[in-house]
Amino acid sequence: MAKINFKGNKILITGASSGIGKALAVEFAQRGAHLGLGALPRETDLVASVAGDIKQRFGVKTWCFPIDLAKADGPDALYASVKSEMGDIDVLVNNAGIAFYGEFRDQPWEPLARTIHLNLHVPAKLMHLFIPHMIRQGHGLVINTSSVSALQPTPYQTVYGATKAGLQSLSQAVRAELMGTGVTVCTFNPPYTKTDILNKGGFPENLRWYAISGLKRPEWIAEKAVKAFEKGKFLYVPGFSAWLFHIVLVRFSPRRLVDFVSRYFLRGGSLTGR
Repeated sequence: MAKINFKGNKILITGASSGIGKALAVEFAQRGAHLGLGALPRETDLVASVAGDIKQRFGVKTWCFPIDLAKADGPDALYASVKSEMGDIDVLVNNAGIAFYGEFRDQPWEPLARTIHLNLHVPAKLMHLFIPHMIRQGHGLVINTSSVSALQPTPYQTVYGATKAGLQSLSQAVRAELMGTGVTVCTFNPPYTKTDILNKGGFPENLRWYAISGLKRPEWIAEKAVKAFEKGKFLYVPGFSAWLFHIVLVRFSPRRLVDFVSRYFLRGGSLTGR
């Protein structure tokens, strides 16, 4: 992938009211990009505040789209609103997502089904909607927020890891199909990050993995990710330790060992007796 200059691009970011999405918006705005910011309807005031702050600080155009992507017509509603208000976009950032912590067999099915829908169905649908227009304009970029969880088994967050692995595979396959069109698909795969996903998903504070990698700040993740895509990277894992563990060691270690280590380090103190 060639190096990218985001100045003047129109970029749509889902899940942009806080966390990594908000931090990505700031990074893109610093580079002179114009931003469409997606959020939940209950976050209308919050995302409007983010948009106003970015517009004041960086002098770029901003649009807000408080639309619930978890609803059946959510992706289509977002697409229609973006086309109406922004026109054709240059970059789609699929960042919205959720996760829940606990043993697969003990969790209610509804939140797991919602995770599959929001983390995999929604970005796939948005790619399906926006990519044809990117091809017609001869350029475009899709950035999917994946996770290091896509690169290894993730006990106690099984469905989250499965959706991210699916998104990883989808991204790479669609990128291969798009060769020669001027449009490409990239992923970035952050480690654990201090966002609302951990708070709302019931993640324990004492995961053994935190002792190794810590919890990254969204701003740190976003800064490194945008710099990586400016350089033309297809897949980016921020941080040397995350790259070493999830790209190198997982790839070359025996599967049985990977399963054991993943279970040990992802098991929280709230899970006892098994």
